[in-house]
Amino acid sequence: MTEAYGQRLGEALRVENTAAIVTRALCKADIAVTEVRCDNPLAEMSGSIQQENAFLVALQLRDFPKWEYWEDGRRRSVCDLRVGESCLHDLERDPTVLLDKPYHALFFICRVWRWTRSPTRPMRREFAI
Repeated sequence: MTEAYGQRLGEALRVENTAAIVTRALCKADIAVTEVRCDNPLAEMSGSIQQENAFLVALQLRDFPKWEYWEDGRRRSVCDLRVGESCLHDLERDPTVLLDKPYHALFFICRVWRWTRSPTRPMRREFAI
């Protein structure tokens, strides 16, 4: 499906153990949720996640003050993330973060809709990954 969930996501976020659930809730669509928690980070950048046409939504379960967010190797923002807030990450932009404080979040992998056409069917929307 993708590298943006489960153990591979945990590795990018410098965590050894993660909990993940994958389900087929829609026809031809997988949904994955991964819980990531680190109480003693090593103060380093997260690893890259395979670039793909998908979004990753992070729901914060712990406050993260002065969160530094990077896309395509450039710092994009510094902000305080609070419990209950969410962030949307475009996986085509190589999102990374500075992991210098304890963190706990749920990550949802979301596929991107695209329009397709076939000789036997009119234009339709389908998931792209």
